[in-house]
Amino acid sequence: MGEAARKLTIRHAAVARPQLRLVKSHVRPATKRNSRSGHSKDAASAFRVFCVVMAALTIVGMLRITLAVQAQEAAIDANDLLAVIKAEEQVATALEADRSTLAAPSRIESIASSSLNMAQPDEVCYIDLPAVEVGDEPIVEPSTEKVAQTKSAKSTTVASVISTVMDVAVGEAQVLLVGDVGIASVK
Repeated sequence: MGEAARKLTIRHAAVARPQLRLVKSHVRPATKRNSRSGHSKDAASAFRVFCVVMAALTIVGMLRITLAVQAQEAAIDANDLLAVIKAEEQVATALEADRSTLAAPSRIESIASSSLNMAQPDEVCYIDLPAVEVGDEPIVEPSTEKVAQTKSAKSTTVASVISTVMDVAVGEAQVLLVGDVGIASVK
């Protein structure tokens, strides 16, 4: 049946090894850079640089987003202002139309005739005062003739002032009757 168990032993033959000797090498000894602690320090400094760069990029990104939001807010405000300006221009146009309607001479005449019992005059009379120029005369001792001339000169000065006042009043009356059609603002 079977054989009894036996113990196998491996016999190694002695391998001939060369003799080792110490040789001086011209290679630098291991530095911190080549050692494990040097690699971990390099990795730590690279991680710090990475973190600083990422923080800088985050700050720049947030600044860009802030500026974009401010630009959008400004655009929204500008659109709101444009809408307000457009509404105000429409109100101004409506007010200009109302003013033109209210300032129409026919309307003023009808209101004046109905509520104030005013009517067009049958005849218009104008006073025409000739303009008299007053010269520079030397002052002398007044005599009776000179006093009379001075009074007439004063009366002509008063007459010229009255004439000027009447001219202004006539101009204002014409504006009220005709209206300010020619003076209307142009847009």
